[in-house]
Amino acid sequence: MRTDLFGDPTSSILAKALDAAAARHRAIANNIANVETPGYKRIFVSFEEELKRALEEGSTRRTLEKLAELSPVQHIDWYSPSRPDGNNVCVDAEIADLVRNTMKQKAVSVLLEAKIAMLRAAITEGKR
Repeated sequence: MRTDLFGDPTSSILAKALDAAAARHRAIANNIANVETPGYKRIFVSFEEELKRALEEGSTRRTLEKLAELSPVQHIDWYSPSRPDGNNVCVDAEIADLVRNTMKQKAVSVLLEAKIAMLRAAITEGKR
């Protein structure tokens, strides 16, 4: 499935960042839903490290290929301290992550809207 809007790196990055934010929201919601489940280990999503590696490619064509393959990666947190029941979800930390992720998602959405507005303005200006 093609996720870039116009075939340029900026659109691809913004689309992938929105995908990552959605995946993080799902992971956080799952963690909160399982806060009382004995033995449950929280999950988290990584994306920025993979994006950085994709952007370090030399050519635009290779970068676009790497971006097309890029997707958020879900991990199990085996290292955070657990309660006596084996669960390692901290609701306060999850809420903080949710707020942080929501802010990132909003920022990416604003950037994508601005990009589309610029393209719309360029197209409209050509019709006058």
